[in-house]
Amino acid sequence: MATRQPRREDRKSPLDELNLADTAVFGFSWMLVMAVGLMPIVDASLKRSPSISMPVTIAFFVAVASGIALRRRYSWMGLVLHIFGQIVIWLSIFCMSLAIALYAAG
Repeated sequence: MATRQPRREDRKSPLDELNLADTAVFGFSWMLVMAVGLMPIVDASLKRSPSISMPVTIAFFVAVASGIALRRRYSWMGLVLHIFGQIVIWLSIFCMSLAIALYAAG
C-alpha cells in the first residue's frame, strides 16, 4: 500500500501560524487593557476622584472585541480564557493602581 504524500499546495506553511494581524490584535488588546488598569493613577494625578464605570466598560469591550477578532484562530475555550484573562488582569492592575492612588491622596 502506498501512502499518498500531500501536494506542496496542500501542506501547511510554518508562516500560517505566524499571522501578523492576529498577533498585533492580541498584543494591542493586552496592552490596552493594562493601560486602562492604570487609569486611577492618571485620575489622581489630574486631581479627579478615581472612577470605575468608564474603565470597566472599556476593559470589557476591549476583551470581547479582541475575542471576536481572534475567533478563527483559537478554540472557544481559548477565547473564553482570553476574555476572562484580560478582565482578571485588568481588575488586578486596576485594584493595585487604585490602592496606590488612594494611598498617595492620603
